[in-house]
Order: sequence, then C-alpha cells, then structure tokens
Amino acid sequence: MLQELYINNFVLIDKVTIKLCERLNVFSGATGVGKSLVIGALNFILGGRATSDIVRNGKEEATVIGKFCIKDKYMLDRIKKMFDTSAIEEELLIQRSMDTTGRSRCRLNDIPITVTMLKEAGELLVNIHGQHEHEALLHGINQLYILDDFGGIASLREDFSEIHHQFTEKTKLRDTLKNNQQERKQMIDLYAFQIDEIDKAQLRAGEIEELEKERNILNNAEKIYNTVTSCHSQIYESSDAVIERLKCVIKELQSVAKLDEKLLNLSDTCNQLLYQLEDISFSLGKYIEGFSFDPQRLECIEDRLNTIRKLKSKYGNTIEEILSYRNEVESKLKQISANGTTFEQVDKELNALSELLKQKGKELAKKRLATAEKLSPLIDKELHDLGIPHGRFCAQITSPFLSENKDTDVSKANSYGFDQVEFLISPNPGEDLKPLRKIASGGEISRVMLALKHQLAKVDKTPVLVFDEIDANIGGRMGEVIGEKLNSIARSHQVICITHLPQIASYAEEQLKVSKFVKNGKTYSTIESLSEESRLEEIADMIRGSEKTEITMKQAREMLQDAKRKVKSKN
Repeated sequence: MLQELYINNFVLIDKVTIKLCERLNVFSGATGVGKSLVIGALNFILGGRATSDIVRNGKEEATVIGKFCIKDKYMLDRIKKMFDTSAIEEELLIQRSMDTTGRSRCRLNDIPITVTMLKEAGELLVNIHGQHEHEALLHGINQLYILDDFGGIASLREDFSEIHHQFTEKTKLRDTLKNNQQERKQMIDLYAFQIDEIDKAQLRAGEIEELEKERNILNNAEKIYNTVTSCHSQIYESSDAVIERLKCVIKELQSVAKLDEKLLNLSDTCNQLLYQLEDISFSLGKYIEGFSFDPQRLECIEDRLNTIRKLKSKYGNTIEEILSYRNEVESKLKQISANGTTFEQVDKELNALSELLKQKGKELAKKRLATAEKLSPLIDKELHDLGIPHGRFCAQITSPFLSENKDTDVSKANSYGFDQVEFLISPNPGEDLKPLRKIASGGEISRVMLALKHQLAKVDKTPVLVFDEIDANIGGRMGEVIGEKLNSIARSHQVICITHLPQIASYAEEQLKVSKFVKNGKTYSTIESLSEESRLEEIADMIRGSEKTEITMKQAREMLQDAKRKVKSKN
C-alpha cells in the first residue's frame, strides 16, 4: 500500500505530506482546487511524462516521494529481481525530482534509477484508472485487452504476439529472397570478381613508393650514368685526377714535416682523405659496372603502377584501403552466401510458424470465449446494481476458429490473435444487443466501466488502484452504489478515489479535502485529512454547497451513518 505521499513545489502545491489508509481513500473538494494535482504527483513518481512546467513558480525543483509498504512476498521478490538487489525490505521509498531545466532524477531506497526503471516499478505497484478510459472502452482492441485481463490470458496473448512477430519477420525475409534472387546472384558474382581481381594483383604495403623510386631512377638513367662516370674520372682516372694530385700534396708535406713537426698532423689528415677518396672511387666504379638501363623494366613498372592506379580508382586511395575493402567484401560474400539458406528453408520455417500460430490462435479463441461466457452474467448483475435493472451485456467474440470455416488464413492474424471482440449492451427491455460504441450514453458507458473495474479488481494483482473521477457522467442517485462497489474493491486493494459525489465520499475510510487559497498574490493548493467533525462539514458542503442548513447537516450525518452500517455488515 501507499502509506505516505510527500509533495514539494509541485505546480500549486507548496509542501504537503499526505497519509493514506489501507483501504478506501477519497479526495474531495470544489472544482478547480487542484484535486487532479494529487493524481499528477502520483503519476510523476510512477514514471509518467512530465515537463519543467510542474515546478512551482519561483522555485528551482519539484519533488515527490512515495512511501510504499509491500507485504506481498511475491511482489517484493519481483521488485528485488527488477532492480537486482536484495537490500529492499517491506518499506519502499520512491523519489523523483525535476528542476526548471527539465532534468529529472529518480531514486528507489537511495538507489539511483532511470525513469524507465521507475515506470516498470510503478506498473507493478499502482494502476491509475483515468477519466479518459470511458472513451477508450469504446475501442475494440481495449475491450479485447479487458477480456484477456479478466480471463488471465494476457501471457498467452504475449506468447502469440512473439510468434506473430517471428512470422512477420520471416515473411519479409522470404519475400525479399523471392524478389531479389537474381540480384543476390549478381551480388555474389560481383563480390567474387572483386576479391579475385584484388588477389591477382598481389599487392604489398609500400609497393607504390618502391616502384616510383625505381621509375625515377630509370627515367634519369643517362644523366645519372654520365654524372657518376664524370665524377669517377675526376677523382681517379683523368691525368689530373684528384687522387693523384692529393698524393703529390702529401708527398710535398712529408718532405717539409721533418723540418716542422706541426705539419705532421696535416700530412696525416691528407692521408686519411686519400683513403676516403679511394673508397669513393672504388664505390663509383662498382656503381658504373653494375649500372644498366632496361627499357622493358621501365615498361613493367609503368604497367604495374597503372594496374594499382585502376584498383585505387575502384576500391580505395591506398593499397591499405584496397586490402581493407577486399576483406569487407569477403565478409559480405560469406554473409550473403549464408543467407542463401534461403527461399526454400525460410518457406519451410514459415510453414512451421504458421501451424504454431494457428495452434496458439485456436487456444486463445477458446479461452476468450470461455472468459466472455463467464464475464457476461457478472456484468449483467453489476448493471442491475448500478441502476440498469433490465440491462444485458455480452462480450462477442468473432474468430475463424469459432466458425465452420476450417481454412484459417494466417495473414489475417495480428499481434493479439485472430479474434475480434465487441462489447454489446441492451440497456432496455425488448431491445436487441448492440455495440456499446453505437448506443450507450455517457452515463451508461461509465456504469459499464465501473462494472468492469469491479470485476477486474478481483483478478488484478496491483496493490494500489486509483480512480480519477469515476463518477463522471453519473448522477447522485448512483453514488451510493458506486461507493459500495469501491468499498468492496478496497477489501482486497488500497483504493484512492477523486470524487464530487457525497454518496461516494461517505464510504471512505479516510477522506481528504483539497482546498485552494491566495496569499501575497500567490495561489496555493492544500490537502488536509478530515476529522470526524470536519468530514461531516465537507459532506454537507458536497450536498448543498457553502450554504449549509440543519437539514443538510442531518442528511450528511445520515449518509455517513448509513455507509458505515453497510460497510460493517459486509465485513
């Protein structure tokens, strides 16, 4: 159950702590005072959508904290598993804050969590039934979900949905394979050709640079040969070769070095230069001996560079990129070849999924029919209690499995089965059953909704049920019946209800009043728990308004006493 709800700087609420009882809690108050803010704050900590507009004017952050007590061991284990922690005890604190920039922060027992995680936890703990569900009730898909929830077959529908998803994806794959077999073959041929073309080239990293260096030498062979030959001749072969002239210099220096020892170092240095020049001369001679110009080699280099250039224009700007592209294409070729498991195999898998869909669909249809047969008389009784004494209700199932037609077209299935559900109603004697969406008035839709909620509550495992103005389109005559229904639901669930009807409010175990006032130019919404005396005043206000009389007070007192007596007799 939700024990406390702390709200701070939330729209018109400055700061308030709401304490709730275990059974039926009713919020009352005049129109426009901010009763919906309580639902808004509760929805906020359950992971609902919110914008920075919720932050009270002049404040920097809005905060809502919910204190839950989880006594159900199964639900507690689910929450522990959801958040992968064993540190959660019976008391659960859920907190969410949002600042003026729209940044949201969520915590569960001091554990930081995401809004998505918060929403998952919220769906386990609280079920909010809003005003707009009356309209939603008119849509066939929602009627189907209601029927499945009541029959406890939602999990079977989810299994069917998973198989249907697989069937849909396989169908797309088969159609793609069927329509693109020729394209697939062309892609295989193309990838194989590209791999072969690159492999035949036997590319090496750094090869372009080596080839361009060699080409540059061959293109300048004559100049290189003439220059090296000339240098060799000047150093060694010519009549005035550098080596011969240096020998003369050394000889002359040696002749005078005996006269001046300072010249010995210079003579030695010249000797070293002579040895170096002889090495250079030898190397130049070897270079000239080994030098050759092969026009065919130059042609081969040009051909090779041209081959690489063509590959670069197709597959990449460098040899590394070409080789990388080759590896990517090889991976694609393996993948597309593997996919060739293909049309025949996928078609075989589709046939198996088709049979499984029919099997699950037939099971769903039978269980929905059994659920409809069980639900219809229960809703009939609820409608009689709710002031439609001759009302008849029927959940009509349309399914290929319930007709004589043995051929079931799997393509007609959708994610929730082969069936269509339509709620039919006959509010008056002598009238045929007709679709609820076509004939029911707003009040009748509200009563059908309440009847369904009363029955669904018996199978709903969510501990906290919230009803936001369930009395919409219903007059005061039915308030007492609705109050009894809500009190009945509150025997197995904690119920939080917003209402304008005193008849409903009188059945509350805890009544809270929402008020609004202006102070220093600012509007405030406040929430107070009513004592027995102040509750009497509030019920009287709900009956007559602020102009209360002794008769009104007497009516309020009788209303509270009657409700207390009926509740006591039911317990």
